[in-house]
Amino acid sequence: MPAGHREFLNAIENGPSLRHHGFGKRNISKQIALSTFLFQDHLSEYFLPWEQLGKKAAKLDAGELKDQVKKLPCLDYTRLRSYEEYCLAHSLLSTIAHCYVWQDRDKGVVPEVLPRAVAVPWYHVSQYLGLNPVYCYMAGMLANWRKESEDSCDIDIICGAPGTPHTDWFFKVSIQIEIDFGKGVKDIIKTYQSLETGDDDGLIEGLQGIADTIKRMQQTLSRMHEKQDPWPFYNKLRPFFEGWGAQSKFLPEGLIYEGVSDSPLQYLGGSAAQSSTIQTFDAILGVKHTAEAVPYLRKVREYMPAGHREFLNAIENGPSLRHHVKLLHNDGVRKAYNKCIQALTDFRSYHFAIIVKYILVQSYKKNGESRYGSEAQGAGGTYLVAFLKSTRDQTARCILGDSETDHVTKQADDTVLVGLKMEERPSSPLLHPGTTRIIKAIADPEV
Repeated sequence: MPAGHREFLNAIENGPSLRHHGFGKRNISKQIALSTFLFQDHLSEYFLPWEQLGKKAAKLDAGELKDQVKKLPCLDYTRLRSYEEYCLAHSLLSTIAHCYVWQDRDKGVVPEVLPRAVAVPWYHVSQYLGLNPVYCYMAGMLANWRKESEDSCDIDIICGAPGTPHTDWFFKVSIQIEIDFGKGVKDIIKTYQSLETGDDDGLIEGLQGIADTIKRMQQTLSRMHEKQDPWPFYNKLRPFFEGWGAQSKFLPEGLIYEGVSDSPLQYLGGSAAQSSTIQTFDAILGVKHTAEAVPYLRKVREYMPAGHREFLNAIENGPSLRHHVKLLHNDGVRKAYNKCIQALTDFRSYHFAIIVKYILVQSYKKNGESRYGSEAQGAGGTYLVAFLKSTRDQTARCILGDSETDHVTKQADDTVLVGLKMEERPSSPLLHPGTTRIIKAIADPEV
């Protein structure tokens, strides 16, 4: 085995923890078979002011919340004792900050300065975790849940968001998708081990496991309809996710973090794109996205936990699974690979259907046709229709033809759009202009 490939397997097997996908500190290969990691939901007594306010902030009216924030003492974040405590502190402070900024937005009242008692520790806690000081996927999903036991089916949310309890189901479904992914990491490891040893049967088994994981994630996503009503999601929760900067209607210059910077800071809002799960599958399967989508997909990695970024980098810099499958004249392996591509395409199509129900239709009801269709913007700064169709279609194009005839059968389902008044312009951009200015990056033409 080439030395570079041995280093890659080391990075995958012994590298960054996937504790946020339901596993603890141990390396991936050992932790897969062990119990689900239960995040702590309490800090030491010294940090009780953060904990008390963070857990109730979403239920306070704007006036009471602002009074509570003004009374917060300036606590010493360096007294946090572990990585887990930093994660919980990040979730608490992120919830307090976003509630403080956005809870009066319907009245057009949005503060331009975040008070020192929140801004300073939030900024430094985020720096410690390798994150930006903004409400990201880590704060809302990855470090914002616990279970009473490994066998428990109930996920408890630590910090509720606006609309709670009517928006809690969105968090629970999203968190379960992360847990589904974590349980499938063993198949990623098996796939690459089999790739390096030339074990085609093992490769087929690993790829089938990856396809099953994606399907299981889609089944969980389909449960969103059970208890999450679109109205509170769109009108209460989505505004809370918004960031500040050029893509923001209310804070186009950004937000001043008192005690951190005299100039406004700009960050993208929270988005499911900040989950490492789908980008991990893209990296494994060799899915390449368009030059217009790449800068955003790269940018959102800055909002992922550092270990997840390292995991993605290890896969991208390792041996190419897609290249191996293309060169291998084994239709069984090719079929297993195509099942993964089809499962990922189907997941993206189904996610598109969720977006139609929970965002596009709600946007139409609230704002009329002027903000419907290609103009609807994601919390992270994308034009939803163009961006989601682009990433889904690029995935579908990765289906490999028969090794002998090169015949390709691919499927990208747009039935979720039937009957909707979609008028997407042929040259429709993928990103809001303000998002492009925040990204400020020259990216490689492909990811």
